[in-house]
Amino acid sequence: MLRWFQSDSRLPWVILALMLAMGWSTSGLIFRNIEAATAPQIIFYRGLCLTFAVIGFVVWRHRFFAVRAFVSTGKAGIAGAFGLGLASVAFISAMEHTTIANISFMIAATPFFAGAMAWIILRETMALRTIIATLIAMCGVLVMVGEGFALGSLHGNLLALSCALLSSVYVVAVRFGKGVDMVPTVAMAGAVAASTAFLMMDSFAISLHDLALCALQGIFISALCNGLFTLCARHIPAGELTVLSLLESALSPLWVFLFLSEVPTTVTLIGGTVILCAVLLQAFWPGASRREQD
Repeated sequence: MLRWFQSDSRLPWVILALMLAMGWSTSGLIFRNIEAATAPQIIFYRGLCLTFAVIGFVVWRHRFFAVRAFVSTGKAGIAGAFGLGLASVAFISAMEHTTIANISFMIAATPFFAGAMAWIILRETMALRTIIATLIAMCGVLVMVGEGFALGSLHGNLLALSCALLSSVYVVAVRFGKGVDMVPTVAMAGAVAASTAFLMMDSFAISLHDLALCALQGIFISALCNGLFTLCARHIPAGELTVLSLLESALSPLWVFLFLSEVPTTVTLIGGTVILCAVLLQAFWPGASRREQD
């Protein structure tokens, strides 16, 4: 298995990116099951769990050189930490103002932002299939934006779009630092999120039920998925990686529909189908080569 991921093949990294998107897609379902905790409390405790989990991994991996591992991420690590940390703040805050379906599909704008940033900062051009897949995904985004405005959820949509922009900063940052271990960036991102939430909190009191869900998302979803995401960023360009991650947008409404009966509208289903087509196009376009990744 390890040899498979150490090969020059693109396919293993594409499959891993899709698996990570599937993991992320459960976040909305987890947060919807939280009973009483406010958005700042969720962000704070999730951020703490994320930070300590990743710090533990970094110390285990680097031993006495753990501090050096954090320092070696450099400015890219700091930028990525603020991008990912503030993106989580925007994402969780958006859930108080709009549906999971709307949030998921607003975030589908991420490839547009990431592709532009990667071209400006890294001079990383987007492959033809990535451009086409991004345009298809943006059609789904436009469908959802129109519906959101009609439903009066402008605030929630803007928060979700902010999440997309900030997530793009994180993706480009870890792509920029692909020569070093960027996993410590994830721990710093948790600290940024927790610090931001601390400024907004009215109370630290939280039930064990809600705390357990925050820990579940912070440790087993965010820490694990974002840590592995930094590995994918070494092998897949920013634009392509964010398109593959859009599988999260297609699956998130499915989980809340199956387990919470939050029924998506017809327009939401249309947007989800369009985005899913974009992901499949990106992942399995015939003739994809290693040349497009470098």
